[in-house]
Amino acid sequence: MLIDFAAITHLGKVRKNNEDAYLVNAMDGTEPLVNQLQRISGLCRMGLLAAVADGMGGAAAGEIASREGLASVAVHLFGYWGRFTSMDAKESDLVRALVGATRGASSSVLSYTDAERTARGMGSTLTATVVWNGFVYFVQVGDSRAYVYRRGEIVQITEDQTLVSEMISSGLLTPEQAKTHPQRSMITQALGGPYPLKAVIGKVALRRGDRLLLCTDGLHGEVTDQQMKEVLDHNYSPRHSLELMLGMALDHGGRDNVTILMLSLDDPGLPLPVPDEVVRVITLPLEPDQPKEGLLSKLGHIFTSKT
Repeated sequence: MLIDFAAITHLGKVRKNNEDAYLVNAMDGTEPLVNQLQRISGLCRMGLLAAVADGMGGAAAGEIASREGLASVAVHLFGYWGRFTSMDAKESDLVRALVGATRGASSSVLSYTDAERTARGMGSTLTATVVWNGFVYFVQVGDSRAYVYRRGEIVQITEDQTLVSEMISSGLLTPEQAKTHPQRSMITQALGGPYPLKAVIGKVALRRGDRLLLCTDGLHGEVTDQQMKEVLDHNYSPRHSLELMLGMALDHGGRDNVTILMLSLDDPGLPLPVPDEVVRVITLPLEPDQPKEGLLSKLGHIFTSKT
């Protein structure tokens, strides 16, 4: 795969610790290095993992949760998915691997909190993607986000797992009211949470020239989708684009840690986009018998506020 990528993380202007983390890792057994970019060599036949996480828990616990979560996802994912050959690999196996890796990461974070009393209550969001076979597959926990930018349009492909998002869906809040709601940072799912994890899995067919953008709420809480789009419209290098977005987040207050990761997908093996083609998000089932929950039942699964 021909992919140019960059990542950046910043403390922001208010926080004392940076509890965010990012990871880019080829699914070839290479040691996952959190918050470090390593050269990706070869064809990445089993795909490229890119992920961001936003930790919580106070002191250094949030930093541990986000890093532990990302490293655990990479190890679990390779341990299952990496054992296949490119000829034997199937989409169902990748989805199963993503689900298992996410649950394994949540268990790892929870096990750490059980062992370390000072880490009680720590957790992390997770937005992880695997670029493979012409698609980007994503798993979502919490309110970090993934976007696809294509031909002048930016589309959020993940949905925030937050209290206000549920209230918007239920008609109790408007999107404008949600922006200033006092509980807008209250997430309903997190790695390390005390309740059974209910991640969301999906995929998007990729086109040549797409840009995949992952970020924590330190960016999307300060910078609008339209402002991100305006940066991407210039077709700068991934690194320069991220530096501009970071600068905007800091100029707008920098009230949280900021982490941004971008993949520039210019591989000639990807089909060119056709006129008027839209970014279509396909949600994939975790299990056939997974029960659906309404707002009232989800209120019992609120994990914590990240503010």
